Amino acid sequence: MKRIIIITLLSLAALTAGAQVYVATDKSCYLAGEKIWCSVFCAEGPSVVYLELISADGSTARTRIDVRKGRGGGSLQIPVTTPTGNYRLCAYTGQSDARYGGPVLSVFNTVSTDRVQDGVLIVDADEYGSTAAVQTGYGFSVQTAGDIVLENNSGSLVSCCISLTRSDSINAPGYHSIATFVPGAAGPESHGEVLKAIVAGPDADAVLGENLAAVIAVPGSRTDCCTAVVDEDGTASFETENIFGNVDVVCMLEGLESGKTAHMELLSPFLSPRPGDLPKLKLCRSMQDDLLRRTAAMIEERATDTLAATLPMRREHFMQTHECVTYILDDYTRFPTMEEVFVEITPDVKLRHRAGGVTKIYVLMENSVAEGAPRWGDAVVMIDGVPVPDKKLIETYDPAIVKAIEVYPYRYNMGYRIFDGVVNLVTFKGNMPGVLFDDNVRIYDFYGCSWPMVHSGSETPYWNPLVSLAPGEKFELPADALVPGKSYSLTVEGLASDGRPVYLRKTFVR
Repeated sequence: MKRIIIITLLSLAALTAGAQVYVATDKSCYLAGEKIWCSVFCAEGPSVVYLELISADGSTARTRIDVRKGRGGGSLQIPVTTPTGNYRLCAYTGQSDARYGGPVLSVFNTVSTDRVQDGVLIVDADEYGSTAAVQTGYGFSVQTAGDIVLENNSGSLVSCCISLTRSDSINAPGYHSIATFVPGAAGPESHGEVLKAIVAGPDADAVLGENLAAVIAVPGSRTDCCTAVVDEDGTASFETENIFGNVDVVCMLEGLESGKTAHMELLSPFLSPRPGDLPKLKLCRSMQDDLLRRTAAMIEERATDTLAATLPMRREHFMQTHECVTYILDDYTRFPTMEEVFVEITPDVKLRHRAGGVTKIYVLMENSVAEGAPRWGDAVVMIDGVPVPDKKLIETYDPAIVKAIEVYPYRYNMGYRIFDGVVNLVTFKGNMPGVLFDDNVRIYDFYGCSWPMVHSGSETPYWNPLVSLAPGEKFELPADALVPGKSYSLTVEGLASDGRPVYLRKTFVR
């Protein structure tokens, strides 16, 4: 039932001018299998930025980054099968332009001899050169003797990212700095990603023009659910909250005539742009020891790495800002049918049979009793956050696998549709056990926005994508893991509240 559908939305290829995006990364050289830790800067407006790691051979990794007021953070997993070579980290938004400029990053695969086609050059040590000590910047000062203390001297509030990495013989493929970045004018405000889908299936052409609606939802989530009207061309646009993590997405089509078979297929927002001119990656025998050390550190960190979320994942949402009445079924006598559960346990929910064998479920709306005119609303009913259009499925559902019933006695706007109340059946497993959908429903693997994290490890002792510093404010970096006598690089990039770029680069020996 589950499959991945990736269809390139060709209409996005012709892009017009829009917001520019700048991506800062924790370092410039990686091993296949590592994560690229990212911090995003862009004009205010977009709520999601798309990142792709691309070589001349094509796109090797992709992710979404949640953006709030022009700032976001996340990570991009480099597949262990990625060939050795230089790659461009392209960034763009759904409102974006065709300026796919991004940092050039080197990837080394230490367990495979695969290389980007015509992308690697073998050189001698004297041709490769050495890593030079650097100190440059504007708006920050830093103390590295003893405790590492960063200070904001820009005179303005600054939003920045901070990276502290170990320096070695592996040189960066090029210098990438926020110094010349101009975010541009703010665009239309977006509260989440716009997901697109298209009608497909045996009767796809025959059902176009019918009064169809589409629903997408994430099982186990109360906030990831949205409806959309299907246009005459068979497409639907869901204005969602950003979805985080790798999850299943249920996509269903409503309003089909009996006997017709069709479903909705999600469209990919990724554009697979060309990377532009990329320098060849220089390989030198003198890198061997440092590559072996990095490989050992990567293996160790997979078991010992510690991460911490750095910003809230959700904007305000109906099911987070409104209180619900929750009935824990183990607190009551267990009944064999859901109809008996609604009668005996939930006085504010009732199930009724209508003419033609139609089952309806109603919710007693808030304050209607106190106002002297009790009103029962025609509710949307969910199982683990996924709407169930056919209420007969609820009537025949096994209450033994239901942990709780959540009742929201308010009007609920779910995309283009409005419901009088919500009833959500929360199961013990949280993944809609026992629900059998027809062929007009699909479940897809969905790779949502990556989590913004603070990261620490032996090769990157400190990474923080979202730091806010007031004028004159100091920030102390943890330095317990630094090895005496070894060289490290501190990089800070940010934007002041007046739009000026501020940055710092410094290499030092601990």
